[in-house]
Amino acid sequence: MTDSTPKRKTTVVIDTYGGQSAPGAIVAAAARMARQGVARVVLVGDVTSLQDKLSLVPYDPMTLRIEPVPVPHPRHQGDTAAQIEAARIALPIAMELLNNGEADALITASPADLVFSLAEAYLPLLPHVRGLAAAAVFPTLPRQEGGDPLGLLLDVSGRRLQHANSLVEFAVLGAAYARIVTGIAEPKVALLSTGRDPQTGPAEVVRAHPLLRHRPGMQLVGNLQATDISRGLADVVVADGLVGHTVRGLLEGLTTMTVEAARYAWRTRVAWRVGLRLLSQGVGMLRKVSEFQQYGGAPILGLQHLVLGAHPDSGEGAFENALKLAARCHARGLQVELGLAAETLADLPSES
Repeated sequence: MTDSTPKRKTTVVIDTYGGQSAPGAIVAAAARMARQGVARVVLVGDVTSLQDKLSLVPYDPMTLRIEPVPVPHPRHQGDTAAQIEAARIALPIAMELLNNGEADALITASPADLVFSLAEAYLPLLPHVRGLAAAAVFPTLPRQEGGDPLGLLLDVSGRRLQHANSLVEFAVLGAAYARIVTGIAEPKVALLSTGRDPQTGPAEVVRAHPLLRHRPGMQLVGNLQATDISRGLADVVVADGLVGHTVRGLLEGLTTMTVEAARYAWRTRVAWRVGLRLLSQGVGMLRKVSEFQQYGGAPILGLQHLVLGAHPDSGEGAFENALKLAARCHARGLQVELGLAAETLADLPSES
């Protein structure tokens, strides 16, 4: 981890059109976090609507301002089509603030594929990085070494890849992010494949193994299968974008289903409550993760600027934690660390 960490107050720009609870939950979270000194905040959105929301909460105009967008917020909360059209205009404005140095990070709960494509169009890549990786946080069993029972899965963009170099890039950048966020000097990194044998599986996974074996700043623990992901065997799991997207959806669906089944059982039968008490620690951990309050967001890696994607179902607490995460990443010099990590990719062999 680098010692040249920024000292000034973090400035975070937030897209106020994204997510089921926009813009009310976003405004409330931003006002509170700015007032508490977590970060300076720029709300990108319709001025009239945002001022109406701000009139309902205490806020400090010295630490929170509005960047106007000439598009009203949808009349009905959860109007996804209208939110997407508004975000197409708002996100480039927010990204321009990053490029101009007026903001250090962007938080958005707009659809991930939209954010991904606009980031490719408007934000510069790190050196020696050919493409972006969308990350997602997933729950794991408690670790022996302690810490949050969470890991990082990337790429989850839904895009297929053809080259081993892409997996190497994802692993190097994911490990750098994990070092900053968790403080682990050498995060455990695994490749998602069809089996544990490094000589079997998709061709790009087999080719990536020797390229990752002696990379500094990480421990390559080999291949993992999908059934291993939640066991906590790795801090960072690297996958093809389409595979990662599918796995992320399955993990979220199973987590939500388990929590809802536990709630139903608790309400329905006294006998089931006895069993649930025995499982309360595990169910409680799943509940916290499934409610998206524990971590706030996950990054798009490969950019020269920090972009955090919040879950579309995020509420006020999740946006607060996303702001805390953005401030922590900036204070610890994440972009500097990612830049140094990207420089180590210069030695990757070219692939046709």
